[in-house]
Amino acid sequence: MAMRSTGRHRSRARPPTDRAPRKPRQALLATLVVAALTAAAVIVARGGQAIWVCVPGALLVSSRCTSRLGAVGSSVAVVAAAGGASLVERHSTVPSQVLAPLLVTGASVAVLASLRERLERERDSARASARSDPLTGVANRRAMLERIYYEIARHSRTRRSFAVLVLDLDGFKLLNDRFGHLAGDDLLREVARAVQLAIRDQDTLARMGGDEFCVLAPETSAAGATTLAKRATEAVGRVTVGIETLGASAGVALFPVDGRTAAALLNAADQRLLEAKRRGRVSDRRAA
Repeated sequence: MAMRSTGRHRSRARPPTDRAPRKPRQALLATLVVAALTAAAVIVARGGQAIWVCVPGALLVSSRCTSRLGAVGSSVAVVAAAGGASLVERHSTVPSQVLAPLLVTGASVAVLASLRERLERERDSARASARSDPLTGVANRRAMLERIYYEIARHSRTRRSFAVLVLDLDGFKLLNDRFGHLAGDDLLREVARAVQLAIRDQDTLARMGGDEFCVLAPETSAAGATTLAKRATEAVGRVTVGIETLGASAGVALFPVDGRTAAALLNAADQRLLEAKRRGRVSDRRAA
């Protein structure tokens, strides 16, 4: 199954929005709060050994800084707050030798919990980045291959079929040459959004590279695969309004009829994509 659509596209270059802004004000506020709490703890414990509570406090604030200078400055602020409080307050009735170990232990546990939470967030973010396309936000080639492997195993057990659709933009290089790569990136983002809205929630959309996308549709018959290709190409056609030479071609492969491995399915879909492109070129010449 192979399909092709054409349309027009008016490109609009937008600045990239995937940069995460730094928040120095939040780091400064966290440093002030920890310094104040450290000073209060030292005052309550009547100085002495309680000054060591500045160690976990300094580790906590420095771990939240994005630069070495910020980490050093934050640590110095906490240590200075603890030292100043130790010199000022020496009249508390709470025994320092009892409260100081409790404060240091509690603060150390808080630092450990904070660092663990941060590492888990960074780990989850790294995993998500490794499986998603940074430009469009959809899945990348690696994630798509993993999903195809999974669906092959699942559909082999249930003896049901699923579809793999390969979608390619026609005339994309011309748009890049004429309007620039920012306009091309803008178009790819719009195409990804349009196709994502056109497919089902259980389907997976991935950018395989360049202007090529892939859709995995579980529990899909031959008739459903034809409908999927039509919806996807029509979605691209609605986006590419502005230039006649820009359109989309699609090729669909069905498991297990067209292959029982990811490579075989993608190769079959690519072959039908090429057939659609050839038919499109013939139609264009006849129309001319």
